[in-house]
Amino acid sequence: MFLTKKGFWKIIIMTLCYFAIGSFCIAAGVMLTILDTDANFLFVLGVFCYVLCPLFTFWGRYAEGKGKLINLGNKLVRNELQPHEFIKEYQRLKNSTDLVVNKPSIEILQLVAIAYDSLDDRENCLSAVEEMISVASVKKKTFAKLIKCSFLFSYDMIDEAEAIFTETRTSKQNFICQALSDAIFKSDRAMAMGDYKTVEAHNLKMLSQTFPKLDNLSRLIIHYKLGEVYEKLQSYEKAIPYYKYCIDNGGETAIKESARSALQRIQ
Repeated sequence: MFLTKKGFWKIIIMTLCYFAIGSFCIAAGVMLTILDTDANFLFVLGVFCYVLCPLFTFWGRYAEGKGKLINLGNKLVRNELQPHEFIKEYQRLKNSTDLVVNKPSIEILQLVAIAYDSLDDRENCLSAVEEMISVASVKKKTFAKLIKCSFLFSYDMIDEAEAIFTETRTSKQNFICQALSDAIFKSDRAMAMGDYKTVEAHNLKMLSQTFPKLDNLSRLIIHYKLGEVYEKLQSYEKAIPYYKYCIDNGGETAIKESARSALQRIQ
C-alpha cells in the first residue's frame, strides 16, 4: 500500500464531512422534535452518515493506497500492454518522499512481477515474487508461492519449481489456490515436463472461453504458448498463425520480439 499525504488528507476531509452532515441532521432533528415536528428522517439520515464514516475511512484507504495503482496496473500491463510504463509509475511512487504508508501489497507486487515477466526481465520478476511472498499474510502465502512456482516452471527452473509445487499441493488450499494450482499443472508445469498435448488442450480451452473474458495479455501469452507447443511438436504450419498474432498484438512486451524470432526460425 502506497498512501500519499494528499490521499491521506482526502480521506480525513471526506470522513469529517460525513461526520459533520450527520451531526447537523441529528441537531436539526432534536430542534424539530422540540417544536413537536416529526424528525425521524433526519435522525435516520444522521445515523446513516455516522455509519458511513468508518466505512468511508476503510474504503478510502484501500482506494487511495491500493485501488488506483491496481487499476492502473491492470490497464497498462494487462490491457494496453505497456508494462514498462507501469513499472516506471510503481518505482516513482515507491521512492516518493510524500508517502504516509509505504508497504507494497501482494496484489501490486503480482502486477509488478507480471510486468517484468512480459519484458523478459527474469531477475526482477523473481525479485518481485520473493517480496510478494515476504509481505503475504498467512492466508495468502500459498497463493504467493504458487505465483513463484508458475514463473519458475516457465523459466525451466524445474527442480525448485517442483519442490514448491509439491509443498503447496500438500497444504490446505482455498478455491483460488486450487484453480491456480490446476492451471499450473496443465500449463506451465506440463510445458516444462514436455507434456505438450496437455498444454495444447488446456490453452485451446482457455482461448475459447467467453467467461471470464480474457484480457489482452492473457490472450497474448496463450497464443505464444500454443505457438511454442506446435513448434515443439514440429507442426510448424499450426504454429505460424499463433506467432503472427503475437507479432501483430504484442504491444510493448518482449513476447512480440520472441514471436518474431520464432517465426523466422521455423519458416
